Amino acid sequence: MVSGGVRLPEARREPVERPAPRGEVATTVGVVVSFLAGLWLIMAPFALDYRTAADAPPHWNSVYVGFAVAVCSLVHAMAPRETPWLGPVLLAVGGWLVVVVFAGHHPAGTRAAVNDVVTGAVVVAVALGSIVRTAFLARRS
Repeated sequence: MVSGGVRLPEARREPVERPAPRGEVATTVGVVVSFLAGLWLIMAPFALDYRTAADAPPHWNSVYVGFAVAVCSLVHAMAPRETPWLGPVLLAVGGWLVVVVFAGHHPAGTRAAVNDVVTGAVVVAVALGSIVRTAFLARRS
C-alpha cells in the first residue's frame, strides 16, 4: 500500500496455533498419568521397602509391571492413533497388578499390597478411559 507516497511493508501472516482437539488432550493426560504410574511402580519397591515374611524383597513383579506400563505409555504418546490396542494391554497389566495382591503375593494390608492395589486401580482407570475414548472417536469418524 502506498500512503502519502511511502510504500508500507506487507503485513505478515503468522501461523495460528490451534488448540488441540479434546480427544488429544484426554490422550495426553492419560498418557502422562499412566507413565507416572509406571515410573512409580519401578521406584516403589525401593522407596517403600517391600519385604515378605522371609525378609526377601518381592519387588520384581512391580518393577516389571512398571516398566511395561511406562513403555506402553511412551509408545502410545508417540503414536496414539496407531496404537488403540494399548488400552486393553494396559487394562490387563493393571488388572494383573491388583489380582496378584489378592493371590497372596504380598501380605494383606502391607504398604506393598496397598500400593499395588491403588496403582493398579489407577492404571485400570486410565486404560478404561482410553478404551472408551478410542471407541467414541472410532464411531465419530
